[in-house]
Amino acid sequence: MKRSSPAPRGPRNSSPSVRGGGRGGIQKRRAAGPVRVDKDGDLVMDPAAAGEKRRSGRGGLDGRVTVRGAGRDRGGSSRGGISGTLKTQQAIIKGMNAKQANVLEARVSHPGTQLRIDGLAASKAASNPDGGLESLLAFLERKASGHDTASNRSVKIKKSLRQGGSVIITASPEDITEIQKLNNFTFAGAPLKIEAYTSPAPTRGEKKDGGPSPSAQETKEKLKAVLASRYDVELKLLNLSALAQDAGLREMGVFDGSTTTSKIFPALMVVCGGLFKSRQEKRDAIVSVTLADNELADVTDVAALAETFPDLKNLDLSRNKISQLSNLNAWGSKMRNLSTLLLTGNPIESQLATLKDDIMKRYPFLEVLNGVQVRTAEEVAAALEIAKCPIPLAAPDFRDVGQVGENFIRQFIALYDTNRPGFAATFYDTQSIFSLSCNMNAPTKKVPGNAGKIPPWAPYVKLSRNLVRINNLPTQMSRAHRGQQAILTLWSTLPVTKHPDLETQADKYLIECHPLPGLVDPTAQSARGVDGLIVTIHGEFAEQQADSPEPGIRSFSRTFVLGPGGPGGPPIRVISDMLSLRAYGPLAQPSNNQQTVAAVTNPEQQRQEAITMQLVEKTGMTPNYAILCLTETQWDLEKAFVVFNANKVNQNHILIKI
Repeated sequence: MKRSSPAPRGPRNSSPSVRGGGRGGIQKRRAAGPVRVDKDGDLVMDPAAAGEKRRSGRGGLDGRVTVRGAGRDRGGSSRGGISGTLKTQQAIIKGMNAKQANVLEARVSHPGTQLRIDGLAASKAASNPDGGLESLLAFLERKASGHDTASNRSVKIKKSLRQGGSVIITASPEDITEIQKLNNFTFAGAPLKIEAYTSPAPTRGEKKDGGPSPSAQETKEKLKAVLASRYDVELKLLNLSALAQDAGLREMGVFDGSTTTSKIFPALMVVCGGLFKSRQEKRDAIVSVTLADNELADVTDVAALAETFPDLKNLDLSRNKISQLSNLNAWGSKMRNLSTLLLTGNPIESQLATLKDDIMKRYPFLEVLNGVQVRTAEEVAAALEIAKCPIPLAAPDFRDVGQVGENFIRQFIALYDTNRPGFAATFYDTQSIFSLSCNMNAPTKKVPGNAGKIPPWAPYVKLSRNLVRINNLPTQMSRAHRGQQAILTLWSTLPVTKHPDLETQADKYLIECHPLPGLVDPTAQSARGVDGLIVTIHGEFAEQQADSPEPGIRSFSRTFVLGPGGPGGPPIRVISDMLSLRAYGPLAQPSNNQQTVAAVTNPEQQRQEAITMQLVEKTGMTPNYAILCLTETQWDLEKAFVVFNANKVNQNHILIKI
């Protein structure tokens, strides 16, 4: 099989194979002159490209091509000469160089045309964290790009800016044309209004230091006069009703038949906001605002009101065109302090019976809706309190057994401050474990009558066993102190404390006590373990500071596990003692704690619990079966034990017969 010659590797015309038919393709016969090919050996069909002078070297022509005239003659070249082409290119480049920089600068400095887009605030996307802006921009780019299917060009929005309830976007003129075609499109359930927008340019009279021009200052003074005429000092009411009928605004030519409230209201709010130095001044000066008779279908045009007066108490929207609750979305989560809301004369008025709960959720302080009281101030306060703590705060649960927990707590508070060795000798043995941890990130609160200085953490930090911060196992183990002597040695290094008196300042504590079964029997007689108590104390104590005569206040939580003592030890021993320290913070006191504590600490209930635990210990029954047995015997422990043994014997006889 005969193979065609390979494509040339060297410079063009350097080999006769370039001119020949070695490539096997169809070639045009020429009477004279070389056949023009590109660097890959392909025939050049473009006469303009073929007639240019190429430099010698790689890919260049060595000989000079003679120009015979325009057009293609036999053996001739392309139109024009090489020198003429170069001169033309140079002239074009020279002429454009001066303009290129200006064109580039214009594109950077003036990035296209601007459009104003309304309708975002009324859409479902307004509830997004960013107010729906990103979703709107993506929607515009996607829809506008789909319009021009012929060029398959993507529309890109360069800049966006929220201005009240509107969005100002910037794009290239070509993209602006495509985006304008989306006018009246529906976005997230709301129609979009798209119109051209021109940024306000600085006037000639504008000062170099950025101050307003004389004409702007004159306009500002006129707006101040309008606001002053509409302000009631006694009622602290700003009357912004029927702005289109205001004589002062009409004299300024604000409403010329096409201008709407959206054009003047932001300016009024800017001027009004500038009259106050702080948010508190606005809160004290203006309590109520009326926007009645402004033909408002939604609050998009007056969205600036929520920015200027977020703490408004009373708002009148009577005789407008508000038809649904979503028409108020432009205010977002602001205006939450509203106490009175009037919607009389709006289409939504007929739906208020079903929308009342949703309106009250939106405005948690609302008491009066359309002149009808929907809840009292007390109900508002109670609802806010529930919102702060959705999980009800229960009272302490104190379930003692034989007053063991109560007696221990009384001795702890009395002895730990005054006689730590005596307290250790009374309740701790060689197997007791003590540890402490510091929570230095807990929120603090200044103590009334105290300098509020947080006591230093230095005495505790090196002893802290905060497992959140300490991950080293040997350190964790070494900071769990075992044995009466080791614990007492550690206590001697801690600052002197003073706990509140339990009798006179019981509100300084929250104390809980619960039975805890399954503890290790120190006598090793019961494989199932013995019963004990777990006692948790939350409170505060005063701590003497070395560098200040004034004691500091520190909050604490302390958890004790109590169980029966071993041979030769205390009758009731502390198995575990965990102390957690934090900066001072008041305890959250439940409102019904007195009733709950009284019910929980009923002496009869405590007696029954003690009897139940004794029967469980003697018989090994579960507490539920022990309660059933004691109920049948009228809570007589001896009779219950006899009944248990009798039933046990009967069960053994039944098993033998089987």
